[in-house]
Amino acid sequence: RNHCDDVEWSAEDGTRTEHDFLCQVVESAIKAGARTINIPDTVGYTMPDEFTALIAMLQNRVPNIDKAVLSVHCHNDLGLAVANSLAAVKQGARQVECTINGLGERAGNASMEEIVMALRTRNDLMRIETGIQTEHIMQIGRRRVGKECKSRWAPYHEKKKTKQTH
Repeated sequence: RNHCDDVEWSAEDGTRTEHDFLCQVVESAIKAGARTINIPDTVGYTMPDEFTALIAMLQNRVPNIDKAVLSVHCHNDLGLAVANSLAAVKQGARQVECTINGLGERAGNASMEEIVMALRTRNDLMRIETGIQTEHIMQIGRRRVGKECKSRWAPYHEKKKTKQTH
């Protein structure tokens, strides 16, 4: 904390961590100066009701949890990254680590555009404002996918074209 205003501490594989231990280390991280506590579903294993219960458990059992922002980081191995992120937000998480188009390792991460639009569209259930200008989401997503495709696939396609022309 001597070098920056916001230290984020992350519990690697937090959703599968033993609860007593998780509560203890979260409390210690906050005491040591962490202002953001990240609970990741590192292997994309958790169901939304389990994630809601985990966030509620931390809120109830970690005495200094009010001194930190709860954050989540969900992987999409079971196709539930967005659902788990929204469940955590509904329970009180106020930061979601997500990616444009859900790009990420293995099956990907929670999709930023899906989270943003769900929060905007269902503002009646979750009164959360993101500040994101939604009219730019599609353009940014297309631009990002174009860069990914060009950097990963263009050499392969160019090799294929070269072979076909000879």
